[in-house]
Amino acid sequence: MGLVQLFGVVIAVFSVVTADSGYFWHVTDFHYDPTYWGQQLSCNDVVPTPGVYGDYWCDSPWVLVQDSIENMGRIRRDVDFVIWTGDNVAHISDTYMSLNINLAILQNITTALNKTFPGVPFYPSLGNHDFYPSDQASGSVSEMYLRMSEIWADWIVDPQQIELFKKGGYYTKLIRPKLRLLALNTVLYMEGDHVTTNLTDPAGQFQWIDAVLAGSRSAGEKVIITGHVPPTLVVPSLLNWFQLRFHARFINLLTSYSDIILAHHYGHDHSDSFRILQRDDGMGATPVFIAPSITPWRYRIPTETGEPHNPGIRLVEYDRDTGRHLNYRQFFINVTDSNRRNATQWEELYNFQTAFGVPDMSLGSLKAIYKSMDTVDSSHMKQCCNYLLVTNLTQDCTDAVQAGIWCGGQMQEESAAKICVNEYVHKKKRTLFLADWVDRLLAQIVQLFSNFWSKDN
Repeated sequence: MGLVQLFGVVIAVFSVVTADSGYFWHVTDFHYDPTYWGQQLSCNDVVPTPGVYGDYWCDSPWVLVQDSIENMGRIRRDVDFVIWTGDNVAHISDTYMSLNINLAILQNITTALNKTFPGVPFYPSLGNHDFYPSDQASGSVSEMYLRMSEIWADWIVDPQQIELFKKGGYYTKLIRPKLRLLALNTVLYMEGDHVTTNLTDPAGQFQWIDAVLAGSRSAGEKVIITGHVPPTLVVPSLLNWFQLRFHARFINLLTSYSDIILAHHYGHDHSDSFRILQRDDGMGATPVFIAPSITPWRYRIPTETGEPHNPGIRLVEYDRDTGRHLNYRQFFINVTDSNRRNATQWEELYNFQTAFGVPDMSLGSLKAIYKSMDTVDSSHMKQCCNYLLVTNLTQDCTDAVQAGIWCGGQMQEESAAKICVNEYVHKKKRTLFLADWVDRLLAQIVQLFSNFWSKDN
């Protein structure tokens, strides 16, 4: 490390120590299944004896929902706010659901959160499974938006923002004198949302984002972006959730305000990761953090089955004066162990600063981590493999998984990321070939000297 870099680290550490630190929780993807103890409608396999705290094949029983909320309060109740990024309804066919059932689930979880954190501001977003039919977010005023605006009115507060929510399920809040939060409805842009397919600007959200961010720039505000569906590629699969035309527009719009955006926080992926949102040329970059789900549900489709993963909750530390994100602590439970003990033990999976050796959650820190993971089989890469599934158990970090994490975490275009994956894997092969060639050459040199020494003596 050069003197300039060292000086930068010292300054960053000093600023962390002297910051007026505040805290906020990020919780997402409860996916409560009211049929867990009966029909098991969310389960992707038959579970004869489901566990009290959940099963890897199923969505969450109410006990898990309550337990996760109560333990958020136990770990730290004194927080400035809570980000809640949606998907509270289980993965159950629309045949068995209705708008009233979905709304009842959202109301029940809202009540539970309010009970544990009375008086604490919440900034919620709707997830694709919260809508009925699922995935179908309306591009204009709908009954869903109207009724949810009533349930969350005490959190949104501002009448003007409540009217915006009624229009399209999004709003903004000035949470500190110079710190603004935008709670977006990114379900509008999902590939599976057929309601918005032929719209150019669903619910006018693009135009609104541009106007709000332009105003924040003029006012000297910094901004936190939240929502359910992330615009970045899923790692390591490289899946893009967005409709392509919306994806390009979203990327271009948000990256044009990278000078004021501190960070993005999303859910939806049911995994733990961090990524960099940027244009193809690397410009307009901002850090993106994906929080793991409460539900341990693993997907099953005809071509593949998802890996089991554990529930997680995330506590973020930030500088109240600047909004700068300093650190986060990721907590989790092991579902198998919890069911065996008939009790949960939420423990710290990792501390972001400590685990990755960085001073904060800034773009510079994420770039440094990705640079360290450019080396195949690096220690940071192996950590990411484990954390992806919210576990402290060592996972099989294959070449393909590593390549997916490294490429998908920095690229937004699927085809370019796939080319990157091939190059990343081939780079490892070339490295191994070179190392093997050097080893063979050294062995031959040693053998030659050994033969020469033997003859001379």
